[in-house]
Amino acid sequence: MSEPPGGNLPPPGSPPPPPQQYQPGSGQPYPYAPPYRVPDASGAVPAMVLGIISICALPLACCCGLGELVVIPLGIVAVVLGFMARNRVAASQGTLGGGSKALAGIVTGATAAAIGIMLVVAIFVFGFVSPSILNAIPTPSG
Repeated sequence: MSEPPGGNLPPPGSPPPPPQQYQPGSGQPYPYAPPYRVPDASGAVPAMVLGIISICALPLACCCGLGELVVIPLGIVAVVLGFMARNRVAASQGTLGGGSKALAGIVTGATAAAIGIMLVVAIFVFGFVSPSILNAIPTPSG
């Protein structure tokens, strides 16, 4: 009778052996490396946050008319910080990250500032100009 492949087998009915944990020896690398993350350029996160706040404050600008005092300056600051952060990322040659966050700040800040400026123009046109136009139109008197 020949021995089965695999060498000595445990007797039937015995519990299975415990699973073996992989433990690298001293000098052996781990099976995976921790992810490498570059730091964000300064101004990238503040640009994104200010851009988001300026977009979220737009309904306040529509309702109150005073919201433009918040929306337009925050949008402009977000755009400026975003461009400064993007320039830092480009100049760092890969040692700084956050370019996407800075771009998000530029886009949201510019959008909010542009809409805020259009609202100011609309308030000016419809608030100051339209009453004089409406008074110039003759109305039937009865």
